[in-house]
Amino acid sequence: MTDQAPNLQQQNLQAATENAQNFYGQSIGSLKSQVQNYREQLEQFSQQLPEDSQAQVQEMIDSYIELESSMDQAAQDAGVQDQMESAAQQTQQQIQQAAGGAAQQAQDAAGQATDQAQQVAGQATDQAGQVAGQAQEVAGQATDQAGQVAGQAQEAAGGAAQQAQDTAGQAAQQGQQAAGQAAQQAGGGQQQGGQQPNATQAAQQKAQQMGVDLSQVQGSGADGRITVRDVQSAANQQ
Repeated sequence: MTDQAPNLQQQNLQAATENAQNFYGQSIGSLKSQVQNYREQLEQFSQQLPEDSQAQVQEMIDSYIELESSMDQAAQDAGVQDQMESAAQQTQQQIQQAAGGAAQQAQDAAGQATDQAQQVAGQATDQAGQVAGQAQEVAGQATDQAGQVAGQAQEAAGGAAQQAQDTAGQAAQQGQQAAGQAAQQAGGGQQQGGQQPNATQAAQQKAQQMGVDLSQVQGSGADGRITVRDVQSAANQQ
């Protein structure tokens, strides 16, 4: 009995540790997938902007890239890379399923409204064949009903689109705030003074971490601005 008690305690401790690691890996994986989704939306939005307006958006994109890199490093330090990647894939599938479900609902609603309008029009046509005078009245009523159905469908679609846009805007704003805070904390120890290179804040921090001389890096951003990808590419060539 004396030997079994420590073994049982050790097993319980090991199980608790594994559960904690799994939870941590799943949490960071889900967050990483959301951050990747926000970054991809920003990259698509940046392509629609004039070249001289892309620098500020590129700064945000670099912050997301830096945040994803920090998550990868945290997962590697904790030994939960597999759990993180699995959770990230599940979250991405959920996002895609949610988007597909919303599109299917909108399409179904539009199809139902069309079917109803066709049914009303068909009834009006049948009645018009029986009595000319009554057919005109029924056709007028059918037109009014079709307009009401179409108006309701438009209002419902507009409300759903507005809710989706508000939710996406709030999520993007929260992601940007989190990325900005992370970038500010990471860049808190950065030395100031002297001429600043034409590089984003995230790129400057990455260059210090990887020992890259920014004066030797060719920027690919707007007006030759150096991004995190430029620093990583230069580091790989050293």
